[in-house]
Amino acid sequence: MRHTLNHKLLVAFLATSSFFCYADDDINNKNNENTERIEVIGNDSSLEQIEIEADLDQVAGGTNLINLDAFHGSQSSLAKVLNYQPGIVVQEFFGGNDQPRINIRGSGIQDNPVNRGIQLLYDGLPLNQADGSFIIGLLDPEQAKFISVYRGANAVRYGGTTLGGAINLHPRNALNSQQSLKLETGSFGLFKAGIALGQQHKNWDYYLNAAHSQQQGFRNHSEGERNNIALNIGFTQQNFENRSYFNYTDNQFNIPFLLTKEQAINNPESVMGEGDTPMDTLLDINIRKPLRHSTQLRFANKSSYFSESSSHTLGVYAEHVDDTFRNPLTHVVTTNKNIGADYAFSHQQLDEQYRETDYLLFASANAGVMPRSFHAINPINGALMQQFANIDQSASNLILGGQINYPLTDNIKTLASLQWVNNRRVIKDLQNPGLLDSTFSYTVINPKVGLIYTTDQQQRYFSNFSTSSEAPNFWQLSTVAANPNDPLNNYVYINDLKMQTASTWEIGTQQRYQSFNWELTYYYSIVEDELISVVGDFAVNGKTINYAGDTSHQGVEFALNSRYQAVFSDQDEIATKFIYNYSDFRFEEGLYEGNQIAGVPNHLIQTELSYLPIKNWSLSTNLRWQPTDTWVDHLNSESVKQDAYFLLGLKSSYQYNQTFKLFIEFNNITNETYQSAYVIRGQSAPDLPTFIPGAGFNFSAGFSVNW
Repeated sequence: MRHTLNHKLLVAFLATSSFFCYADDDINNKNNENTERIEVIGNDSSLEQIEIEADLDQVAGGTNLINLDAFHGSQSSLAKVLNYQPGIVVQEFFGGNDQPRINIRGSGIQDNPVNRGIQLLYDGLPLNQADGSFIIGLLDPEQAKFISVYRGANAVRYGGTTLGGAINLHPRNALNSQQSLKLETGSFGLFKAGIALGQQHKNWDYYLNAAHSQQQGFRNHSEGERNNIALNIGFTQQNFENRSYFNYTDNQFNIPFLLTKEQAINNPESVMGEGDTPMDTLLDINIRKPLRHSTQLRFANKSSYFSESSSHTLGVYAEHVDDTFRNPLTHVVTTNKNIGADYAFSHQQLDEQYRETDYLLFASANAGVMPRSFHAINPINGALMQQFANIDQSASNLILGGQINYPLTDNIKTLASLQWVNNRRVIKDLQNPGLLDSTFSYTVINPKVGLIYTTDQQQRYFSNFSTSSEAPNFWQLSTVAANPNDPLNNYVYINDLKMQTASTWEIGTQQRYQSFNWELTYYYSIVEDELISVVGDFAVNGKTINYAGDTSHQGVEFALNSRYQAVFSDQDEIATKFIYNYSDFRFEEGLYEGNQIAGVPNHLIQTELSYLPIKNWSLSTNLRWQPTDTWVDHLNSESVKQDAYFLLGLKSSYQYNQTFKLFIEFNNITNETYQSAYVIRGQSAPDLPTFIPGAGFNFSAGFSVNW
């Protein structure tokens, strides 16, 4: 396989002279002129934006930057704000603050729900648990001013080691955001209210953000509610900044589970148990009542010291997460306690031609315990039955690394980085001492080399070669075997897994012009020991294996944005956005040789056309088009596939004097019946519950008041 990889990488390199990374269209224009032409609010926001852009410009790979002040539409979930981005494929589960599948380059797509493959960050400090898992519904994007995404191994600095990379939320504070009151309502019982209060006093500032959201959901048994509060306290001097973060989130939602293809088409609002098939009787959701309820309490502190040419940054964090996750067959309770620290030292040195060399040293460490208990569910009345397993789980991670950005000429910069990673997982059986006791240790070195060529401030070309690694988390290592016909014999077994590793070549370009900009990135990865889901039968016995044979992930991430002023009048403007994501993930060897890895559509096209009659009023139409059917199992069964679909939407937003902002949006206006997501199996069948129906026609509307 190595000669195949080298041949393909060489062809890709020679044939592709311009591929790119992406930042949102309102960020790409360095003059802060976004598609809505709404000025950035806050005293320090423009400087922060410039700093983030400068950081992303030093990355020899694909990135995204989203300015949430310029985002027109609902921000009620992370899935909504990450949509319409190159390199990010979002598949909604139930439409709220639940557990959407967020795919970046195929990392973690095998899990149902997705709980690995991406490093989530809050001001650069990890949000993942010690075993690498995360609960994505705990994140409220409205706490963030910006969201930056480092696709793939471009997240080296932030401890990201996975194929998918990292998503970093840059929090709001009193220096970059005004005080505000926000209300939102919509279809299926959607209601969200939030208030943000901030104040500056000399060197101190604070920002308090509290929000409540709830919904009934498109389907039966899909109610959800989230309450969260975030306090941000900062102290700033000329060469020193310290910030403390306190976050509390309580997120709960019912799980309507899956449907067969026939049910998803003919009765998409239903749940299993409301039909007359044997499977309905076996998996009656109204009796078994699957749900997830998670509470998070988190404290973090980050200090930065700056000199003329150097900086030191130290962050520490601690969190406690109680997580109750109940599927139709098992009730699992996990208590997560996680502490960690992150340190970085950077230094800039000028040569005789005043070209800057950047040096970076970083270290990240965290450790935590995750005791987990398992109960069976009574199929007659949904009550908890015997506790069939009780295990103590502990994990620790240490990442050490360094990076150099060295200028060869005024226009060419080289990049070299090295990352040493150690992951440790320990499992102890508390119910039957010694039976499940296991220890896993993974150590790897991940190098990266890259090149950035800049013709001027508006045109960049880049290329890099990197390796990545991902240790399995406890959801993969401690596996449940459950049978709805025989709940008394449920049990947990240990799944002996290796670390997933990958080698990736990436090449791209970013081009900015007066009226339009475009970006294009191509990547090709060979993955060894890929963590592959081979879920069977009822979609709740989720087993993960290391695939015996190499797999390949390749894709194209493309974005084109344009803006034309004074089209029909002196004040109007037309803006367009076109996003295309191509994903081709395949089994190169082994049992499924030649087949596609199930989970992500080959082609995803998203567009938006906006018209601004006057400066602060926008009208837009958008579409999401998945033009081909998608495999839902690794055997690529023709009888069970996700149907192609075409969704249309409309939006309008209006901002008055930077004080009032209103929006309304209509989604799936043609009321198309489609499947938004599905469970991934090794082999599927038409009579198995597999699909999650997408929501029919719906709307949301809201307003905010800033002061």
